[in-house]
Amino acid sequence: METVTAALEGGVSMVQLRDKGVYSPEEKAEAGRGLRQISRHFGVPFLVNDDPPLARRMDADGVHVGRDDPSPRTARAVLGPQAIIGVTVYGKPSEESAATEAGADYIAAGPFFPSPTKPEEPVLPMHILDAVVRRSPLPVFAIGGVNASNAALLARHRVAGVAVVSAIMEAPDPRHAAETIRRAFSAASSA
Repeated sequence: METVTAALEGGVSMVQLRDKGVYSPEEKAEAGRGLRQISRHFGVPFLVNDDPPLARRMDADGVHVGRDDPSPRTARAVLGPQAIIGVTVYGKPSEESAATEAGADYIAAGPFFPSPTKPEEPVLPMHILDAVVRRSPLPVFAIGGVNASNAALLARHRVAGVAVVSAIMEAPDPRHAAETIRRAFSAASSA
């Protein structure tokens, strides 16, 4: 929890519990409670990855779903109209409209750089990001291998924000890492 607290102090604006089989059910519940409490203290949304029923049990603010998870429509039915529902897209033209029609609130697109958390995913070219942003009526967040060196580039492609895991969670100073990424993104967004 110290790492997440430091990241929030550095300006992180949303927290997501991502469990790809690492936690036992008890550990996951404990992590969820802790993340929810920290997120609320900082006034930022807390989302659960992949699992709408778990998000509901954890009293999360929403859920993020991918291609092998329940649909945004299903997530909305489980969590209600106030929930934040995000969906990952992979650059295919029909994905943005499907996410919108299914009730998603935002889209995450990527990866546009090699991702330590998803090394099996092929890196997409930047013109795909431009196309997703152009086609999507929803805010688009870039995912995959985001760090301080490439956050500004992503901002120049007009994304609403970036999702970061390794560059913050594995940093020796997560607060500084978050601040650096946020500054780079913000400076390029306003340029």
